[in-house]
Amino acid sequence: MKDLFHVCMTAHKEVMIRNFDDARDFTNLMALAAFRNDTSILADSVMSNHVHFIILSESPKKFSLSLRYSLTKHFNYIYGRTGRLFDKRVFIRKLEGTKHIQMAINYCLRNGLHHGQSETAFAYPFSTCNFIFSRARGIKDPNLSYNRAEIQSYLPKNADFPDNFAIDNQGVISRNTFQEIRLAESWYGTPTNYIYNMNRRTTEDWIKEQEKDDVTADPITLKIIEKGVQFDSESDMLKNEMGGRASVVNMNDMEVCSVVDKDILGRYKSKSIYQLNDKRRCQIALELIHDCHINAIQAARCVAIPVSILPDEYRPRKLRAY
Repeated sequence: MKDLFHVCMTAHKEVMIRNFDDARDFTNLMALAAFRNDTSILADSVMSNHVHFIILSESPKKFSLSLRYSLTKHFNYIYGRTGRLFDKRVFIRKLEGTKHIQMAINYCLRNGLHHGQSETAFAYPFSTCNFIFSRARGIKDPNLSYNRAEIQSYLPKNADFPDNFAIDNQGVISRNTFQEIRLAESWYGTPTNYIYNMNRRTTEDWIKEQEKDDVTADPITLKIIEKGVQFDSESDMLKNEMGGRASVVNMNDMEVCSVVDKDILGRYKSKSIYQLNDKRRCQIALELIHDCHINAIQAARCVAIPVSILPDEYRPRKLRAY
């Protein structure tokens, strides 16, 4: 029997989405993993270092491990990397109750906003958000290709996929063709209610609404959804709901990785950050801190080194040696 689950996979020590091609490949591998494991995806939000899903599945763990394996294999091949990519633990929570489920979908779709990557939930490009009630919100249907040979060119060799899959003009399998968009819409009822939920501020009312569900499960909160993520504080994520912060924050991970991969690696005569030893990666991290004005944790993440190997004065206080 299938149930609804919230699934979160993290990669604390390094970036798993360095550029648009990585985001495209992750989305396509996600579609294949769902197809292989008879799993329906209602919503997702792909960040540079973690991903949230709302899925309908008999085995969320099987789906998660299948996706982790295929993405790690692909990422390691592209960047000449070895070893596990994701953190070992996958966070899985069964969802019950109409309001509990709606709140979980809300938090999943608003993840880009909560992490300060966009000024509204709708502006974050790597999620299901803009596919829900898209026509009612004035979004035109994209021009999609169902040509199997063309689709195959963006997938692993000999990948099996159904005839309903279609790609957009950038090679991304459209979420309209592999996710349960209509099912996600059913938890909102109307486009107006959906827009309201994407724009409303998190308050105690969200908990009170869930008390109306006839279930014993704890209410879904931002803290519960982000359990194990540990990238931004809850207070910062709540501030980000106000919008506007994304336009003034420092560079995001993909922008930093672009500087590394396109501008810096050439000086080291390297095609990948993973071809350099820790000493050289540390040098690049310090360059990013000074020139791009980012913090040590982000710099270390984008060059795939532990922040603890940076010079003492750059480490966060809790990591400094006394």
